[in-house]
Amino acid sequence: MAEPAGAIASEVPRELPSRFSLPLAGDTLSFVRDPAGFLEKRADELGPVFRISVFGKPTACFVGAEAFSILLDDRNVQRSGANPPHVEELFNPQAVPFLDGEAHRRRKRLLLQAFTPGALEGYLPILAQVIDRYAEKWSKPGTFAWVPELSSMGFAIAASLFVGADPSRDDPQIERDFGAFADGLLSLPVRLPFTPFSRALQARDRLLGRVDRAIDEHEKRPTTNVLSRLLAARDGNEKLSREEVRIEAFHFFGAYAAVIGGLSFLASCLGRDREVMARARTEVVREVGSAALDFGAIRKLGYLDRVCKESRRVFPVLPITFFGKVKRECNFHGIRIPAGHQAVGCIGATLLDERAFPDPERFDPDRWLNATEEQKRAWIPHGGGIHTEGHRCAGEALATLMFHCFAATLLRRFDWTFPEGQDFSPTKGKIFATPAGGLRVRISLLPG
Repeated sequence: MAEPAGAIASEVPRELPSRFSLPLAGDTLSFVRDPAGFLEKRADELGPVFRISVFGKPTACFVGAEAFSILLDDRNVQRSGANPPHVEELFNPQAVPFLDGEAHRRRKRLLLQAFTPGALEGYLPILAQVIDRYAEKWSKPGTFAWVPELSSMGFAIAASLFVGADPSRDDPQIERDFGAFADGLLSLPVRLPFTPFSRALQARDRLLGRVDRAIDEHEKRPTTNVLSRLLAARDGNEKLSREEVRIEAFHFFGAYAAVIGGLSFLASCLGRDREVMARARTEVVREVGSAALDFGAIRKLGYLDRVCKESRRVFPVLPITFFGKVKRECNFHGIRIPAGHQAVGCIGATLLDERAFPDPERFDPDRWLNATEEQKRAWIPHGGGIHTEGHRCAGEALATLMFHCFAATLLRRFDWTFPEGQDFSPTKGKIFATPAGGLRVRISLLPG
């Protein structure tokens, strides 16, 4: 077990395991080139806690449910001021991932009101309208790259939910701006014309302008989307200020790119495993039939839920959590974790940790039928801990609904196959992974 700060270890404390890194640059270049692969390799070599040097600072890395317990304890790790300055500048240092203590808990209580079961049910018509619109287009004859299409569909949904865009239309500028924004997260913070970081800042400003206009519109004419729910959220006399709504609407919008990667890997897992596809389709047809999707029917799709959960585990989209800073010296099985180090949770390495998940590379939805407590704690695609107090993503329930709605819609009406010879592995050098080959696919209507 992880030992509390100040405990006397039964052996002489050891320093965090590490590998040689370059002077000044440290491990930053290797990390930026392939964050997921770099961290998985270090975890294999060094174990569940280890040290790297990125963005000019020594960083303690945590892999697995037990090690994550140190990171998730606010007595050990703070978030405020802990992330690379360029990351906080892009998102805003007052966004909920960068808050601590009561400020964080207050914000989280208000944000979660936008993701209650009642709120989610109100979002279903928007999800269904956009997914149906794209699915009809995809079923035309021919093979195409699915990842760009899923990206366009995902941002059409996000724009409808977070800024009230028309779900019957696309907004390519929003998609382009978020692509530039995401590229800036792993770039060097060089403020020169045409650098990725400068382009990211410009894209952020355009998107924030879009959020500002949407807030003005929604204050006059509330609807049933996420933005209206955020504006209406109350906790006693507490409510989100306009600036807080602005910050968090943008934060959710930016984080939504991870959902797009998750959709692409879910589609890949279903299309490549025909037995799983057939079993999931049988359940959808039995429980939903030809009726409109509703929240009650989706909750009956137990096997599909396990499929969606396992696809997020076997193909992690995000390599890491946001950064924290170790507030007090900790001890993990005799390994000393110094105060002052940066701290980061390795999401991908934890989801593929063979200590928790035997044969971790195998896609097996039924592993969740009798999941152990360790496996439940190690399933962290949206962060670990509990939603109401911890740093687990407030929008996880919306992401899950998106996976269910997307899969159920396609399974009951369409079939899809992938041409041979393409690369299904995750992209490298991206903060949000997708299948490297672009997911070439052929989609057809089912008979009848």
